[in-house]
Amino acid sequence: MSHNLRFLIACVLFYSVGFAQTLKKETLTNQGSSHFVYANNKSYFIQESIGQASVIKTFDTGNYSLRQGFLQPINASLLNSDSNTLIDAIIFPNPFSETITINFREPIFDELNIYVSDLTGRIVLSETYNPSSSLSIELNDITSGVYLLNVVMREKRFVAKIIKR
Repeated sequence: MSHNLRFLIACVLFYSVGFAQTLKKETLTNQGSSHFVYANNKSYFIQESIGQASVIKTFDTGNYSLRQGFLQPINASLLNSDSNTLIDAIIFPNPFSETITINFREPIFDELNIYVSDLTGRIVLSETYNPSSSLSIELNDITSGVYLLNVVMREKRFVAKIIKR
């Protein structure tokens, strides 16, 4: 009888351990970073944080302080100081007949939204392109005139006046 009882207890313990909950990585703090990553023709939003709530060691040197053990808080003045919201690019030819080319002078790491509007604000072209250092945009279907070209990547923007002959 005791052999059967031991076997029954072993089976119950094996079953409960086999289906027990396991602790996964968790965020225990509101400190962290977040950013977009572009891969496989998709844009992903990544949030990172280390879930340790205490400081292991603090290192101070000059104007910097490093606290080992959790992500560092960001100084709000660093976020807003000299933040560049312009995309560095050139367009050619301008005036154009059918196609314009945009060459970017900085890394393009996310989708580009292209908007072309006439001077009344009516959008005549709205397209999304994968990251590229150069784009050729065909504008055969629009009539001759002056247009505004807007290129948007996240919070960055490039705006130019283009003329179709």
